[in-house]
Amino acid sequence: DLQRKSLGALLQNKQQADAIFEQIKESALKSPFSVMDLTNYTKQLAAYRIEGDKLFGTMTMLADISAGLGVDMGRVILAFGQVKAASVLRGQELRQFTEAGIPLVSLLADKFGELENRTVSTGEVFDKISNRLVPFQMIDEIFKDMTKSGGMFYEMQKLQSETIKGRIVNLQDAYQLLLDDIGSANSGILKGFIGLLESVLRNMNGILVVLVPLISALATYKGIVLAASLIEKIRLSTAK
Repeated sequence: DLQRKSLGALLQNKQQADAIFEQIKESALKSPFSVMDLTNYTKQLAAYRIEGDKLFGTMTMLADISAGLGVDMGRVILAFGQVKAASVLRGQELRQFTEAGIPLVSLLADKFGELENRTVSTGEVFDKISNRLVPFQMIDEIFKDMTKSGGMFYEMQKLQSETIKGRIVNLQDAYQLLLDDIGSANSGILKGFIGLLESVLRNMNGILVVLVPLISALATYKGIVLAASLIEKIRLSTAK
């Protein structure tokens, strides 16, 4: 519930956030990442102003690449988000992608070669990056090429979810989703009960004002009864 509301606040669209969260829940069962991880990654991308209708697809794309490389997805999101924010690829993001294991320079050389119908050298790629001639759209296209059918990271999450580690994460997700379903189905009852407890705690001073005299009176009464019982036992013992 917390994750769903946080995503809705970032998107400023509850209905869209709910739909994306349902996609994440389904996707997590075929991923080495947990549903909580994927939700957090989606929120990070939303913070970088990735459009709502592209958010789930972008998250899935970067998750496939991260799973394939075995690197922290947060690093990939950081570099990708910075390129999105700047609208062009800069040297610092190129370094981040390279350190993560993404051969972006050679991929850009191939992409420019296709566009210009000639062989483009890596030196020329570095010049284009220095001159801010590599737009975010081109980076986005390259990442999509890497994760589409035939790409080096195609359905990498699904492949890794079939490993023992992936199966364990999926099992944990199944349990978490079961709790989510139970919580959603009984949301009104649970919130009502929590509200009742909250009301009791907030009014504890007033409740104690009433309870303390009652407890004191009950203790006094029990003391009197106990004393009377002891006196009676002593009397009976003396009589014998």
